[in-house]
Amino acid sequence: MTKEPASVIFLDDSEDLRELMPILLKTALGVECMCFESLAELEKHSEAAIHARVAILDINLGGESHDGVDALNWLKDRGFCGKVVFFTGHARTNPLVAQAERSGVEILEKPLHADKLISFVEHALNGKK
Repeated sequence: MTKEPASVIFLDDSEDLRELMPILLKTALGVECMCFESLAELEKHSEAAIHARVAILDINLGGESHDGVDALNWLKDRGFCGKVVFFTGHARTNPLVAQAERSGVEILEKPLHADKLISFVEHALNGKK
């Protein structure tokens, strides 16, 4: 019996958030969450990633050369059809945030409020906007 792919992928350079997110989503919604530190790590798990139903992407991935917008484009180029949300602690005037806004994807601000994130994931999984 093969394990069903995770419903949610989570991309963030914060180890604390990567440890917390699967617990939060499993407890609140009963869904599996795969976490990645970088686009390079996400690429290593491309088959599982493109079949997820929701992608939660940090806009700024720290010192890495790729950012959340690059991850969004990578997912789309591989046929990802799930819902996407960006999140950031940066101001709307930050060039990366402005670029993310142009992608048309919803942006949540850090600090992340668990209820907002859970609501987004729940609606995305249920096909609601």
